[in-house]
Amino acid sequence: MVAHRNNLDGTEVEWKMGEQNKIYACWLDTIYWLAGGTKYKLLEAAGTAQDVYLMPERHITAVAGEKACERFVQHKRRYSPQKVWNYVTGSGISYTYCREPDFPQKFVDIPDPPFGIFYKGRLPDGCVPAVALIGSRKCSEYGTYMAELFAAGFASASVDVISGMALGIDGISQRAALKAGGSSFAVLGCGVDVVYPRVNEPLYRQLQEKGGVLSEYPPRMEPRPALFPPRNRIISALADVVVVVEACEKSGTLITVDMALEQGKEVYALPGRCTDALSMGCNRLLRQGAMIAVSPDDIISDMHWERQTSRHGRTERKLADSKISETAKEIYAVLASLPVTQEEIVARLRENRSALSVPQICQGLVELELKGLAASQNRQYKLLL
Repeated sequence: MVAHRNNLDGTEVEWKMGEQNKIYACWLDTIYWLAGGTKYKLLEAAGTAQDVYLMPERHITAVAGEKACERFVQHKRRYSPQKVWNYVTGSGISYTYCREPDFPQKFVDIPDPPFGIFYKGRLPDGCVPAVALIGSRKCSEYGTYMAELFAAGFASASVDVISGMALGIDGISQRAALKAGGSSFAVLGCGVDVVYPRVNEPLYRQLQEKGGVLSEYPPRMEPRPALFPPRNRIISALADVVVVVEACEKSGTLITVDMALEQGKEVYALPGRCTDALSMGCNRLLRQGAMIAVSPDDIISDMHWERQTSRHGRTERKLADSKISETAKEIYAVLASLPVTQEEIVARLRENRSALSVPQICQGLVELELKGLAASQNRQYKLLL
């Protein structure tokens, strides 16, 4: 069945029965200057999203105020609901709002919930455990290592990784989760059709294939500083647990922590050295009562999430599939995700009472690189998770 409506240009269009309210809600949600709370008030006063569109100006003013009414009327004159909907769907963007059954239920009870969500890919499954991995944009090697370790560990346990696709810990965590075969979802501080930062465009594409990219902001909305703090409440809302991997004492990451606590979420922090500036934020959170985590298993155990695949099992399968030599296997066993020099590798092998000569070790390292199991940079070697 279809419903016939006339748009602002007087053209008759056909909409699927039951879809028209979503189209009107999408139109309403592209009025950025109307706050989410105002949109909720208008919807409650009118009854349906379509009725909001049809409200007399005096009613809009009574509910939302004169300035909101001005913006509403201006938007109505410029864009018809069908024109907005055609642009959104034609750009490969999906949309849901608070009255739709697929609207994430995790938003329902949080302060200041989003009115609707624009997304590419898919929405997170509310029944699947999820962790927000967040931290500094300018992270250290330690932060990189721990972000990769935790993200891969959660992915192996079928726990979704939520983050903001930013530089540093966010992007590193999401890439590692996808590489380990898991799902990840990014919440953007701009429209879902805007790639920010541009260097993360490959990650942006991968997320759409193996998870999703979400935003409460309308398409074509460019990133600006004021948009990022509000999006952090969506990151924490979608997660069951928030994990701070690495953060300075006055890091913007702590905004997400505050919102998570306001939402009643458990917050974990990874400890760092007392002299490291990038660990000051985490160490302070631990002093203030945050839970400590030194491995993803700590959180998986605390939350009673069943780990489906052990890291050891994954490693054994990876080595078997690669069909590497016994020499390469010995070397692989002493490598980690944090880069080490060849001298350190030799020392570790000697501690394991390995009889490999230095030329054999060099040959084994080359073999691991060719098989895609290790990487070298500046004469240092690390595992590829």
